[in-house]
Amino acid sequence: MPTGAANPIDAPSFDNAMAAFGPFEPSPLIAVGVSGGPDSVALLLLLDRWARKRNGSVLGLTVDHGLRPESAGEAEMVRSWLKARGISHEILRWSGDKPRTGIQSAARAARYALLGEACRARGILHVAVAHHADDQAETVLFRGTRGSGADGLAGMSASRSLGAARLVRPLLGWPKTALAATCAAFGQSFIDDPSNRLPAYARTALRTHLAGGGDRRESLLADAAAAASRRVANASRLAETLGRIAEVRPDGAILVNRQELAALDAPVREAILSAGIRTAGGAAFAPSSGALARLDRRLHAAPGWSRFAGASLGGCAIRLWQGQVLLCREAGRVQEPLALRPGSWLLWDRRFLLRVLSAWAGLGGMSVGALGRNDFAALRKKLGNALPAVIGASLPAVRVDGELLSVPSLNWTKPDSPTVEQLLTPLWPLAAETFTVVYAGPDIMFPKGGRSRRLSIDR
Repeated sequence: MPTGAANPIDAPSFDNAMAAFGPFEPSPLIAVGVSGGPDSVALLLLLDRWARKRNGSVLGLTVDHGLRPESAGEAEMVRSWLKARGISHEILRWSGDKPRTGIQSAARAARYALLGEACRARGILHVAVAHHADDQAETVLFRGTRGSGADGLAGMSASRSLGAARLVRPLLGWPKTALAATCAAFGQSFIDDPSNRLPAYARTALRTHLAGGGDRRESLLADAAAAASRRVANASRLAETLGRIAEVRPDGAILVNRQELAALDAPVREAILSAGIRTAGGAAFAPSSGALARLDRRLHAAPGWSRFAGASLGGCAIRLWQGQVLLCREAGRVQEPLALRPGSWLLWDRRFLLRVLSAWAGLGGMSVGALGRNDFAALRKKLGNALPAVIGASLPAVRVDGELLSVPSLNWTKPDSPTVEQLLTPLWPLAAETFTVVYAGPDIMFPKGGRSRRLSIDR
């Protein structure tokens, strides 16, 4: 792994880092999240050079969160820099109301959602972000101060699913100083974001601590690498078990075979419950180990399942249904209704992407929110649906001026109403990635621009 020298990153070293994510399709197209800071600008320049050598290209994606007055102008500045270098660029805007608290977490979730949707809409399989060694050490220290478990202390993974695309972090082996030096070597300016130094944010103090910490960063990175090796091995075993005993439903609920779960050791049961709760509940972090242990004891306490009356944890409701353990979104914790613009995809509750066909652009007052128990009860009676109310109440429902228009999960739309498209896109997949996606074989065809692109899965 590259180390902490402040020298610019050369092409052979970066090629080696990218090889860890391969193989790639011929003429690879890579999206890059680029804010304009030295980290993301360096990544984009390195990836542009890497892709051009392979007859490929990059697409710079700048997310304008709209949190600072300067952000729109900075996004346009990035566009002008990339245009001068012949690099494609688009600006993605985080629209709508912003939360008053937890703004950094909300902005991070919005950024990943926008990047993932941009890749999905363009058929891009890989999106790169510029987290580096200092970020990794900061993350490990941050999680340690909050009592994170062993998996959390492994830090950020080098790659993970982002729904339609795979998110990759090629720069985890280099410090921030090397990225600034890389920008200088390319003769490229960058933007200094003052919000990264605001004392109001918890991570600012950690960043300051690491900056003067001698070997502290290297020690944290070594611990993270060891924890990551253990996490990968555990994730592989967990994925195999989940594939055998668990099912993710299109409505976002998860069913776990009760008898198979009961036969496992307690630590494995808790890991399965953790994965299911994080996927179905949409929380950014898994429940604490103590909370999972208490839930597991309640599920398996003598005389057993028959007396389990249900529980709530991590924004998720846990019930018994049809002889299985049911995990689904807790209706009282779902996101508030959001305005829905016809023709545009909208991410709601960090679980579903919805779009109303643009042919109905004349409709006004359109929103998506939870169906609710009363509306679900009325629809269930009308449709003869056997879905339990604990699932139905949290389903996404499209309304116009308060009147129910469509519930795609129930395959119901009001007569003479527009078509609503819906995709389940949980923040976290139930199991970690266990395969590499490459363009190579004749298995799956993706038409784009009048041409067909082939996709195969290489285990």
